[in-house]
Amino acid sequence: MAQFYGGIEGGGSTSNMIIMDSTGQIIGRSYGTGTNPWLIGRDECVNKIKQLSDECRQNAGLSQDQQLQILGMSISGTESQSTQDEIIGKLHDQFPNLSKSYYMCNDTFGSLATGFEAGIVLISGTGSNCLLINSDGSTRNCGGWGHELGDHGSGFWIARKAITTVYYHWDNFELSKHDIGKVEQILKEYFHVDDKNDILPYFYTKFDKGFVAKFCTLLANVANDGDPLACAIFTEAGYLLGRHVAAVSPFIEKPLLEQENGVAILCVGSVWRSWNLLKTGFLQGIHSTSESQELIKGFQLATLTESCAVGAAILAVKNKQEKLPVDCSKNVDIFYKHAF
Repeated sequence: MAQFYGGIEGGGSTSNMIIMDSTGQIIGRSYGTGTNPWLIGRDECVNKIKQLSDECRQNAGLSQDQQLQILGMSISGTESQSTQDEIIGKLHDQFPNLSKSYYMCNDTFGSLATGFEAGIVLISGTGSNCLLINSDGSTRNCGGWGHELGDHGSGFWIARKAITTVYYHWDNFELSKHDIGKVEQILKEYFHVDDKNDILPYFYTKFDKGFVAKFCTLLANVANDGDPLACAIFTEAGYLLGRHVAAVSPFIEKPLLEQENGVAILCVGSVWRSWNLLKTGFLQGIHSTSESQELIKGFQLATLTESCAVGAAILAVKNKQEKLPVDCSKNVDIFYKHAF
């Protein structure tokens, strides 16, 4: 009997799912909105997983009665074991025929497994996170604390930095070192700000983290046009992302440090599309500590050419002491190399 394996990539704003057959070929895909349980709640997360699964099975040409062997779920906001246990328990109870078994991890694990067996994954999308995974399975994390406690260098952080810079300037609390004119203009247009109090609902009564983070796209456009304030914000964001790598550098195993082209850093999230704006700050941030200067002699940056839902499926099957025949080297594109 044919067997099928599923994987889900779940972020704060969007999610997607793939189904593979036993040869590792993707036979179906589906797409949906965010599944982070901290943002939408665990019950809604479970419902969205079911919706993704139903659509993916349909697109794969499978009947809705076709049960998956295992479904791997790499979803942001699922770091704690209690969160994983509750969501998996609800899936078994509410949808007993969806999958025989489940595996859950946060989005950083699935991302790295899609492209490399070991290295660093550095996420900068709606939020940010950094995870080192050594070849022996040991890990070290920096970030991933959400917009209230962290998300440094993320799309949300960039957007909020631009907003607070303008508002502090308006209040004469902290005058901007750069002209705020262009950023002020796009802020007013995007958030429909006629009176400065009009920004408040976007952060309180109708807060939508993804919507705020998407303001980063407009900021990138004006930065690419040379606006000094927008450029400065992206440089600072790059520095903060580099600081994440510096923070985990003392825990990188020697073989990863000494491999050709240096430490492999998998860059995940839409903010990395603006690498040209992040580069100067990132190179400063990655060597911002004495330990990182001593240890990191070079690095390579790569992006995924495939959804980290693939990595979720790989990890799920690996957790069962089995293996899917997937060539992960085809899932990455190395876009930058640097030696110090």
